[in-house]
Amino acid sequence: MMMKALRAALPVMTLYLALLAFAPLPAQAEELSPARRKEILRLVEALGGRELIQQCVRQNMGLVKQLRPDIPADKMPAVEREILALVEEKIAAPGGLAEQVLPVFSKRFTPQEMRELAAFYESPVGRKAVAVMPSALREAKDVAQRMAIGMIPEISQRVNDAVARESRRGTEGLGATRL
Repeated sequence: MMMKALRAALPVMTLYLALLAFAPLPAQAEELSPARRKEILRLVEALGGRELIQQCVRQNMGLVKQLRPDIPADKMPAVEREILALVEEKIAAPGGLAEQVLPVFSKRFTPQEMRELAAFYESPVGRKAVAVMPSALREAKDVAQRMAIGMIPEISQRVNDAVARESRRGTEGLGATRL
């Protein structure tokens, strides 16, 4: 039963972990120097990679509880630790997510940019940005959606006015060509 629950939860976790990479995963890991690998892993760590993985596992524990109602609540922390250990093993394994993410960053950032980004995200303001930016962006999106909803009547009126104006122009043009 536990394997069935894990198999059901893994697609959700896999999708989330793939999104963590910010791009589709390459077919093969690009050969990178040990120094370059270290720079990239430093940036991924500074961006909160480990915390994102832990958050993903925590969020999916509800799914595990649904799929395995037979597991007592007091055993769920052990189950969560086991799932987290498995996910971390798979990420760190040869050919795992950690290796596959390296080329994603390598092709987008120079070594100098990588060092500067890592330094920023390791700084107090960078750590704060990693911590608060997701919720700040969600809140900003909510504000923008409320504003857009409030604009619907005006947008509708302007669309109607534009269609009517264009229809009048089309009618006027037809009358002139008939003569």
